[in-house]
Amino acid sequence: MTQFLGTTREASRPLHLIGFHVSARGTRYYDRAALLIDEDGRVSGSVERIAERDGVAQTAEARGMVMGNRLALMLEFEGASPSGVMLDLAAETRRHGAALIGRIAGADGATALAYVMAHAPAARLDRSPTHGWGTVLENAVLAGETVLGIDGPVGAEQTPYSFRTDDNRHVEPTGYGHFVNHACEPSCGIVYDSVTALPTLVALRDLAAGEEVTFDYTGTEGDLAGAFECRCPALVHKV
Repeated sequence: MTQFLGTTREASRPLHLIGFHVSARGTRYYDRAALLIDEDGRVSGSVERIAERDGVAQTAEARGMVMGNRLALMLEFEGASPSGVMLDLAAETRRHGAALIGRIAGADGATALAYVMAHAPAARLDRSPTHGWGTVLENAVLAGETVLGIDGPVGAEQTPYSFRTDDNRHVEPTGYGHFVNHACEPSCGIVYDSVTALPTLVALRDLAAGEEVTFDYTGTEGDLAGAFECRCPALVHKV
């Protein structure tokens, strides 16, 4: 058994995380990681990098070490030049949910950029049956239980992915929240932290592992920032 980010699991069971950074050219990248950590702290696994614009995943082999609350990881991307990418991350307990923060850089150490990697015990990123990528449940949760904390930069601008917390106040999620799809009959609802006002998704009913984490965009956003065709299974659609 290994323990990391407050989670204890068998060495043969992957730890699912989602990484995020903005490239020097301004492109937002999300890393879908599945990591195995053995009892000596050695890390292996895979990462799929998704560019926000196209959603096409680029695959990398991951290897590294866990040292206390730190994670050092090398990513080797297929067909990329240069292929090696280094991550140097440390656990951050002050965020709205478990996360690692640090830097991402090429194997030569050049062009280091800010990087955050989030973990939600109940969730992982996977293909959605209704819209591209989605956040799905790794473990079953009961009605009223916390599923996912939404964290990221707060600003006045509303985007297709932001969560409204007040008039002219929106959270642009850097983790799983970016991939939470709309549903007219959603699996989750939103409550707000009494101190930070950041949103948290809670289960509206008992949910099984493999179900998609969804919420009703119209319940918080009013006028939506971008039009889309709702493909959720509800008989009556709100958008």
